[in-house]
Amino acid sequence: MTAAHTQHDPDEQLQAYRRSRRAIAALVAGLPDPAAVGVPACPEWSVRDLVGHLVHICESFVALEDSQIDLVPLEDVPAAALLDRWEGLDEALPAALERTPELRRRILLLDVFSHELDLRQGLGAPVEPTAHPAFDGALDLTTLGFGLAVQGGGLPALRIETPERSWVVGEGDPAATVRGAAVDVFRSLTGRRTRPQIEDLEWSGGPAGRWAEAFAWGPFAPPPAEVEPLAGR
Repeated sequence: MTAAHTQHDPDEQLQAYRRSRRAIAALVAGLPDPAAVGVPACPEWSVRDLVGHLVHICESFVALEDSQIDLVPLEDVPAAALLDRWEGLDEALPAALERTPELRRRILLLDVFSHELDLRQGLGAPVEPTAHPAFDGALDLTTLGFGLAVQGGGLPALRIETPERSWVVGEGDPAATVRGAAVDVFRSLTGRRTRPQIEDLEWSGGPAGRWAEAFAWGPFAPPPAEVEPLAGR
């Protein structure tokens, strides 16, 4: 998991974060009532709630508060006002990124990027996520988190492969390999693929069920019902 520990330039992270913020703002601004539109990947949230969550996370980050990625959305604030508040935080974000530890910077970027994909899928406006500057770092971070769950659960090591890259997570030699399109691997590791969809990835050397518990880690867990199709099928 060496790649997961690679340091990232705060300015590059800032540009990637801004790209997601602006894309989300454009999508939300085009909705008549963001509070009335659901987000399938976050079934308890409306689009307004999703934006409220992202603003809450950004405010906490700028204030250097020790927050978690699953902060509840800000309530009773219209989506347009939330977008304005979020844009206003941009001025303080560069300094916050400079003085914040690498791991927390990457969590911030993972969160906004993941929710941009949630919103795009929910609104029928998907893009190729691997082209986003946040993608590689987000995938490295999720393989690291998943690997800690594999290790913490006493599970055998697992090799993860995409057409472009590979990782070994857990301790020792891998007992099996799971392969899939990069976006399917990423969304499987971040709670956007059901267990049957995870099992529908290409597994060799061992059954997917052996590592099932590790797919629930941090704030993530496989959803009970499908929220989006496998991209590689």
